[in-house]
Amino acid sequence: MLRDLFINLTILVTFHYLFLLVFKENFLKKEDTLLRQLFKGILSGLLGVLLMFFSIKAGPAIIDLRHIPLILTAFYGGIAQTIIAACVVIIGRLLIEANVASFINIFSMMIIATASFLIAERHMNQVMKMLLSITLGNVIATSLFIMIVHETSFELHFAYWMFSYVAGLFNFYVIEHQTKAYQLLNLYKFQAHYDFLTGVLNKRKFDEVLNDAFSMKFKQPIHQISLIYLDIDYFKSINDQYGHHEGDMVLKEIGKRLMKNTRSSDYIGRIGGEEFAVLLPNCTVEKTWQIAERLRRKIADQPIYLQNGMSIHITVSLGCAYFPGTSPNIKQLPIIADQELYKAKQSGRNQVSFSGRKRGQ
Repeated sequence: MLRDLFINLTILVTFHYLFLLVFKENFLKKEDTLLRQLFKGILSGLLGVLLMFFSIKAGPAIIDLRHIPLILTAFYGGIAQTIIAACVVIIGRLLIEANVASFINIFSMMIIATASFLIAERHMNQVMKMLLSITLGNVIATSLFIMIVHETSFELHFAYWMFSYVAGLFNFYVIEHQTKAYQLLNLYKFQAHYDFLTGVLNKRKFDEVLNDAFSMKFKQPIHQISLIYLDIDYFKSINDQYGHHEGDMVLKEIGKRLMKNTRSSDYIGRIGGEEFAVLLPNCTVEKTWQIAERLRRKIADQPIYLQNGMSIHITVSLGCAYFPGTSPNIKQLPIIADQELYKAKQSGRNQVSFSGRKRGQ
């Protein structure tokens, strides 16, 4: 008996560890696509069926830890996955052996699945909810075992309850620990590649993208490429007048508008305090000019609302470089874009400087 229960425990832990390797933090995602919910529900149900093959046989009844996958699915998968998992477990039980005990067991699985989902939806401590669900499953399993096969051995029921608690709580810990680890890993990856304030690429990652462009390592073939440097006009006065916290709000809003008004294939980075850059693969001269002008207008024409309730209008200056065209060498793009940005500022700010387009007119 102890060997079979230990095998059940080992299968549960191994399965959920592999499950998390496949789905990572999405294992906790209840609002998932229908196909993924179906897949996760079926897998959880099959786990319950697998546990039945290593069950304790006692007359017409079998005892195992198949209720643990149902409880965990109710906690992390939501109602749809729980129903799917319960249906798979029920079908599996009937295929193994169809008798009075199996039909009674089907009824118990439905109760456990429903009750676990209702408990999971309550606002209380997660560990307490898990303990309550496991206890309910243990009571139902023990009651049925006594009624069907008249097994009253204290040692058997005590061992079953202990293994059930250990299996449920340990798998709960594995799931919680692994999903938090994946979430932290994704957070560290985000912080390593993106600017924490604006959400665009940070300088190091943007430089990597530039180097990939220079060495033609992009996935798509590149025949032409443009680079836009953008600088907020008089940003220091914004910080001086409204404070650095409000200045951060301005930077956040600039990041949002840049992402909203560029193409999905473009790369946006914050390369300085108030300086941004946009890399546009396979973008013509005219399209580069249109994007730069659109960015300038979207920033200048719409006010930015500060946390103190005030709204301010800001402007930006932009410098553009294009290859092949303004630069015979692709690695000269940052130098030329910076020179064009300087021209835009010297010419009165709130404008786009793009010498390549002017020569083409």
